Amino acid sequence: MKLMEDLGKSADEEYHESMVNSYVLLTGKLSWQELFDHNECSLPFSVEKKIDNEVIDKIIDYFCTLEEYEKCGELKKLKESKKYKKNFINL
Repeated sequence: MKLMEDLGKSADEEYHESMVNSYVLLTGKLSWQELFDHNECSLPFSVEKKIDNEVIDKIIDYFCTLEEYEKCGELKKLKESKKYKKNFINL
């Protein structure tokens, strides 16, 4: 896995990419393998960290600050349905 510094990305760009990666994994838009093949999959959380309401709330809060309310709505529905697995690597 390459470091974001090697790719010329700022810390803000790296964090944004990691939050988008979390969103696409949680919502099933990409599988773990597809995401890894696409951009080597940086995440703001440990892949072994349990996905709980706190993790999803942090992702929702991030997208709310960007006013990306469709993403917030999808994540809120996912949170309410509790249809997510134990951790990011098991999605």
